[in-house]
Amino acid sequence: MGEIKRITCKSCGAGWECRTGCGIMHGKLDRVAALFPEDIEIEIAGIAKKTALVPFDFSYQLSYCKECQSIESVPVLWLLEEDREYIGRCGQCGQKIELIKAEDKMSCPVCHGGDLETEDIGGWD
Repeated sequence: MGEIKRITCKSCGAGWECRTGCGIMHGKLDRVAALFPEDIEIEIAGIAKKTALVPFDFSYQLSYCKECQSIESVPVLWLLEEDREYIGRCGQCGQKIELIKAEDKMSCPVCHGGDLETEDIGGWD
């Protein structure tokens, strides 16, 4: 089950609600692959054809887009035996993003000075 996180700047009040983790529908590789651009989906399907079982780890993770100055969730897939990671792009502008490893140590992308506060506000599946 995934979590819904509310991230708020302590200085300017900017805020985001993001879904992290994964749900029931993300237990099948083809469903996860469909969350990525077509070229990556095709690449993942090609890897999946090589073997009957492809071990993988998937979750939506928090990310930061320098272009949009925004925080959002992006799909992240790790194919274990291939040791290959696929990271989604910004949902607003399509640019590459940076995964946020510790949101409490990141400054606000809007005012660039405020500390961020994270609160778990619910779950999803």
